[in-house]
Amino acid sequence: MLDNAIQEAARLASSLRSIDQSASHSAEAVRDTLQSSPDDDALLACAATLEAVNDALPAGTLAGLIRIRLTRLQGIVNALIDTDTTPPAA
Repeated sequence: MLDNAIQEAARLASSLRSIDQSASHSAEAVRDTLQSSPDDDALLACAATLEAVNDALPAGTLAGLIRIRLTRLQGIVNALIDTDTTPPAA
């Protein structure tokens, strides 16, 4: 699942280059974080970054298509957060 997230983050960064360089850099930062075996805090930071990217996207057809990719990546990151949660000690 982590490999899928890394691949989606790279695709998202590439797609964002034509719309917003800052958002593209944010997506690259998410990709870099995912490549470094992230812990829960890093995954939460990725989720927050992706939400900020989503909020900054303009209206329009191209941005709408990018939102589809962004939503897919957000789902993967959220699944990683959910699966990485360790149960409390008994």
